Amino acid sequence: MPVVTTILLNNMKRRAFIEKSFLSAALLFLRPAGLIAAWNEKFFQQGSIEQAFLNVLGTKTPEKTNRITLTAPAVASDSSAVPVEIHTDIKADMLYLFVEKNLTPLVFSCSLHGGSIPWFGLNIKMKESSLLYGVVREGGKYYAASVHVDVLAQAC
Repeated sequence: MPVVTTILLNNMKRRAFIEKSFLSAALLFLRPAGLIAAWNEKFFQQGSIEQAFLNVLGTKTPEKTNRITLTAPAVASDSSAVPVEIHTDIKADMLYLFVEKNLTPLVFSCSLHGGSIPWFGLNIKMKESSLLYGVVREGGKYYAASVHVDVLAQAC
């Protein structure tokens, strides 16, 4: 192929690439509702822990169990990164983590598939010293365990 033809083909490919890039960017900018996860506003309302349980779980008092292990430091020196681990032998389909005294108590929610036996580790922010609640759902029933964490320096 002559050099002029090659340059013209490369320019055409470049133009097509740029046009497709702009079109893709425009589509992402418009954000079709089907591509974005639904925001459930009632889950993240400010309120008490009982109200958060009612909004998210549909009950104010999940059943307490010793089958959930919630591990967190007894004293957190910095509330901006408190390490928390949740482990259970319950074959759960949903997993939640609540912090009693945060403005919005629900801090973590996870949908599990196939009756998973969950283990999660994450860092969370805490407003002040309070109880943490790990809640799992199995067959429509909610089970919970709690642990208290004292916060020395507030970051929220």
